[in-house]
Amino acid sequence: MEYIKFSDIGEKQWDAYLENIQGSTFNYLSNKMKFDLEYSIYVQQNESFLLISDKKAIGVAIVYIEELNHIKSVSWSGGYLPAPVVDQKLSYSLQEKYMAMLLKRIEEIGRQHKCKKILMRMDPLTNPDEQYKLYNYNYMLKEIYEDRSSLSQILDLRKEENVLFSDIRKGHKSDIKKADYSITFFDKENITEDVIKEYRRIYECDAGMVTRNSQMSHHYLKFVQDGNGLVGIAKKGHENVAVIIVTLYKDTAYYSSYAELTDKLEHISVGHVLQWETILELKKRGIAFYEIGEQVFGKTHYSDPDKKLINISRFKRGFGGYTVPFYRGIKEL
Repeated sequence: MEYIKFSDIGEKQWDAYLENIQGSTFNYLSNKMKFDLEYSIYVQQNESFLLISDKKAIGVAIVYIEELNHIKSVSWSGGYLPAPVVDQKLSYSLQEKYMAMLLKRIEEIGRQHKCKKILMRMDPLTNPDEQYKLYNYNYMLKEIYEDRSSLSQILDLRKEENVLFSDIRKGHKSDIKKADYSITFFDKENITEDVIKEYRRIYECDAGMVTRNSQMSHHYLKFVQDGNGLVGIAKKGHENVAVIIVTLYKDTAYYSSYAELTDKLEHISVGHVLQWETILELKKRGIAFYEIGEQVFGKTHYSDPDKKLINISRFKRGFGGYTVPFYRGIKEL
């Protein structure tokens, strides 16, 4: 058994190893790491690694060393990293054993770099239907992490279309039925740089500025080109008025980005129908679980979301699905 660092093997071999780890998601791919490393202005070093046994990967850990205000941490953009994943094909006892090894190794790396804390979050798409009991609780607490958990919303796309639609909130259904937009999806077969440029144009018009997310649009192009992304554009007449991007891996998808030109919508919502058509497109492509995003309801002892975030959460819940724990933890070193 050995640890192999990402820096020692490169992207193709990393992704090939990752394919064997049942429970791994888009967040552990090499392309997502490249996105992370460019997005965060605090990252100093990538110490991500795999746990290898008999020439097969059985665990993965994303580890970035960051420095913010002269304080080092194991984190991403000052926030939470994806927590380690152990191959779910293994027995529960072995999963527990190897998870403890991965967490201890991350702590060793953090101490070597003189980090003051570790921040990690468990990806809900690792265990979307709660089959694997290791991921049914915040296993970081066993290693004396402070619990900072939240919630997220997942749609089970294995359900029939009529069942999915019946689960949608009444107001959302009405807006979907009234909408008169043509929607086109772009995958690795038809994506172009012009499509991503259009995403960036709409995103920056919506935001009123150039944002860190829009500056990362070239990474979205790469995601789609490699089969790990999907772009949907809604058109009113001859004008593009909204865009959505979802990321894909194996049979899971994540709602990554959305923007619209509100002044072009003529008071007829586009977000509802674009999200619904995306759900149908993902289902058609064999996606089983779609994470639509974090859920916040109000103030906790460690977070104080504003009204906008609470309303966004409510909008997402309107598409149905079920609310799941979004386990997070912080450990002081």
